[in-house]
Amino acid sequence: MNFIDCALLTVFNTAVCIALPKLISAALASKAKRDRKTPSAEICTAQTVTVKIHSFS
Repeated sequence: MNFIDCALLTVFNTAVCIALPKLISAALASKAKRDRKTPSAEICTAQTVTVKIHSFS
């Protein structure tokens, strides 16, 4: 293998190592955003809760 071949492989590996995580995170972020936009089937209702606390002072 020539020096130029090793240099090109090194540059290619560096580019892949830098670009691949960014591409993966972009794909996962768009999927997460798409999942958040879908409305949930369950409707959550809030209820007030009163708690009696006894003090033994």
